[in-house]
Amino acid sequence: MLRCGQMMLAQALICRHLGRDWNWEKQKEQPKEYQRILQCFLDRKDCCYSIHQMAQMGVGEGKSIGEWFGPNTVAQVLKKLALFDEWNSLAVYVSMDNTVVIEDIKKMCCVLPLSADTAGESPPDSLIASNQSNELIFLDPHTTQTFVDTEENGTVDDQTFHCLQSPQRMNILNLDPSVALGFFCKEEKDFDNWCSLVQKEILKENLRMFELVQKHPSHWPPFVPPAKPEVTTTGAEFIDSTEQLEEFDLEEDFEILSV
Repeated sequence: MLRCGQMMLAQALICRHLGRDWNWEKQKEQPKEYQRILQCFLDRKDCCYSIHQMAQMGVGEGKSIGEWFGPNTVAQVLKKLALFDEWNSLAVYVSMDNTVVIEDIKKMCCVLPLSADTAGESPPDSLIASNQSNELIFLDPHTTQTFVDTEENGTVDDQTFHCLQSPQRMNILNLDPSVALGFFCKEEKDFDNWCSLVQKEILKENLRMFELVQKHPSHWPPFVPPAKPEVTTTGAEFIDSTEQLEEFDLEEDFEILSV
């Protein structure tokens, strides 16, 4: 699941810096922004979204190193790590009780076709990239890869960052409901268009995966945009979760759905 979270976020960063129409081509010189994105995910503890940082940040979510992460825990971890990421200038919003609040998102950033991806458990820990009729097309990261690091010229051998195996298919009825939906909006108008699309195509359904509301529900606690804690560290340093993450509120792995 940690790798799925990395894949989802990496896709969002590709959209952020290179655009939705950009495609990776094997053994071709890549843009410098692409190389910098890769460096965010290297398996080193000084990389912002490394497996080390995600696992360590999970300790603040009550997850021991090596313990299984659910989709919500991964989302919470990425939300907190993004606070230390100054280059990408990314705000990560995680909905509460499967309810997306427009007012809260605009308070967070006001600058958020819109899907990033879906991370979930069907098959276990895979990334759903597209769909065709009632079938989902997914990528499975469960492949042993060679460790890579930054080369002398500052680039990264990117072969292991891409699924070179063919995408697989599954019927949507076989989808495990324990999933995280990811959407990336670069500007406020993108977010407004996404809201209009959701209201038109999704909210008319009787059984929907999430709700979209304009105002913050009155019975909820006040919304407080996440803020970087006062610590002497950056996203490029290994975060000591037992001390530096005390200011973060813990959230449960699972919420109750009302359908």
